[in-house]
Amino acid sequence: LKDMVEENNVFKSGKLLKCILGLNVIESNVFSYILKNDDVTVTTMKLTEVFEKDRSSIQRALIKLNDLGVIEKNSISLKEFSGKDGEGETNKRGYLYVYGAKNLDMIKQQLRDLLESWYKSMSDYIDEIDSIFDCYEKNGELC
Repeated sequence: LKDMVEENNVFKSGKLLKCILGLNVIESNVFSYILKNDDVTVTTMKLTEVFEKDRSSIQRALIKLNDLGVIEKNSISLKEFSGKDGEGETNKRGYLYVYGAKNLDMIKQQLRDLLESWYKSMSDYIDEIDSIFDCYEKNGELC
């Protein structure tokens, strides 16, 4: 079992994020980008350029990450955003969402809590494994 775990790179960060948070590849990549680029104003448009994905795919990833509580979503005025982007004074109106990572220590604690919860449920599952095998059905499946 140990060799299988090592051979399949089970403990790579992307796989851990998938296992603990249920993230797919694009969600993991977006999350990693936001964590690494905390000093940059991250917008949906920026992420579509970086990952060469359509806007709706990026937005779905951002919604999931926001729902999980690992990123923050804030709105800024287009005028303020243009000033940050180096365009200088502008007459643009409206708002734009920008994204940033929550505090890394808080994210780590969330991951630890989720892992601990998962570990307890798997440990309970293993403790009850004999009753699971008692529930073997004729077609070869467990109930």
